[in-house]
Amino acid sequence: MICPGCGCAMRRESRDKSYSYKGEVMMVPGVDGWHCPECGEIVFASPEEGALYDAAIREHIVKVNRRLFPDLRTIRKKLHLTQAEAGRLFGGGVTAFSRYESGKTEPPVALVKLFKVLDRHPELLVEVK
Repeated sequence: MICPGCGCAMRRESRDKSYSYKGEVMMVPGVDGWHCPECGEIVFASPEEGALYDAAIREHIVKVNRRLFPDLRTIRKKLHLTQAEAGRLFGGGVTAFSRYESGKTEPPVALVKLFKVLDRHPELLVEVK
């Protein structure tokens, strides 16, 4: 098979594939498919193999986001706001904070900074409202 990315010959094999997100690297073991030795492109052996790889990547992203943004839930509760109230007040919709706090979506940098300020100065919440 020819690599769709660079045109080099690909090799069919099962190999561990690394994935980096925000500087944190994980290994997805035994990724079966055609691997390009030049550019790293993968053509999965089956749709199921691609789905397993995608699921592992999504799980890694969620874990990293939870680790990087653990304080949002704590600060939101300290401010006595529900997830829906926080979503309406700070933007993103009523389910935004559920996604941020579960790690499914990375919160905007400005929101993280605002929450850090409100954590130190909760009395400023009235200014935001």
